Amino acid sequence: MERDALARSQRIVVKVGSQVLCRDDGTLDDAVLVALVGGLADRLRAGQEVAFVSSGAVASGTGVASKLNLGKQALAAIGQPLLMARYRELFATHGLQVAQILLTHADLADRGRFLHARRVMAELMAAGVLPIINENDTVAVEELKFGDNDALAAQVAHVVGADVLVLLTETDGLYTANPHDDATAQRIANGQSHDDALLAVASGGKSAFGTGGMHSKLLAARKAGSVGVTVAIARGKNPGVLQALFAGKDVGTLLTPGKRRLTGKRSWIATSLRPRGTIHVDQGAADALRSGGRSLLPIGVKRVEGEFAVGDPLLVVDPDGQPLGRGLSRYDSSDARRAAGLRTEQITQEIGWLPASELIHRDDFVVQ
Repeated sequence: MERDALARSQRIVVKVGSQVLCRDDGTLDDAVLVALVGGLADRLRAGQEVAFVSSGAVASGTGVASKLNLGKQALAAIGQPLLMARYRELFATHGLQVAQILLTHADLADRGRFLHARRVMAELMAAGVLPIINENDTVAVEELKFGDNDALAAQVAHVVGADVLVLLTETDGLYTANPHDDATAQRIANGQSHDDALLAVASGGKSAFGTGGMHSKLLAARKAGSVGVTVAIARGKNPGVLQALFAGKDVGTLLTPGKRRLTGKRSWIATSLRPRGTIHVDQGAADALRSGGRSLLPIGVKRVEGEFAVGDPLLVVDPDGQPLGRGLSRYDSSDARRAAGLRTEQITQEIGWLPASELIHRDDFVVQ
């Protein structure tokens, strides 16, 4: 997708982080909220369907409960309704309605709940209502977390079938080096979401530009790109940033997806599931999986890590420990360990029955 085609995209997701929404003291910057709401309202008035992923619950809670000795989850519980009330008020000035959706990773890792979330968001957007989405910080423990709202936004882009994902950040795009440390750093205007060189650039530095900052945005762009979503990264504090971006102006960094686009169940496996175990395979199995269209048989397995049940997602790695892809297991971890390296007839002798001919069927596997 070229920049001048952004305005013609039908469905977009916009994500804004706390660093954009907050002042230096950690409280919400209302001027940024007002400008951001104006940009989103312009998109809706232009006929685009929009979903909005917004951080800021903890900051909103901090603003009214700074004297209380509360943890982040408690502050999020206080701040989330306050943040939504302010958004509702601001969007009302544009004649627009909003809806709140709070998610944990488990909500999208379950196929049935994933499809239900898709239906509800599509219904809201078709009616011109803006879904405002955040992680459910109050109940999300580590194993239920998305990791950060960049990862959440990439998954939301998949859920709603977005054409474009906009990640609003502290910097005005991806640079050739950390612009805070290197005066010669140049903004990268365009790139590919699966470019390893870009990910290497974003991994450098100790500021928010590095891990947890631009690095997480590149990982989110990869995930979104795998299902055909174009990703734009731009500076959220710049007034009119959304207007400029969708007018086709040269702002931020635009990352286009590759030609391969995952659909259906495979797209859900690639974007919404967190591996419960790791399968190490031999070179023959690795070559067969990389070529595509092949299932993973137990005989090609060298080692099994983790505890998992039938149907759980697994990460498959090659003999060098490099990720090959993700898939759904047809064995539990105990049977997988006993079957590793064995032929079909040997598995029946070892276990007493054959759980499945394939450890991971080709229809349930996605090459990374």
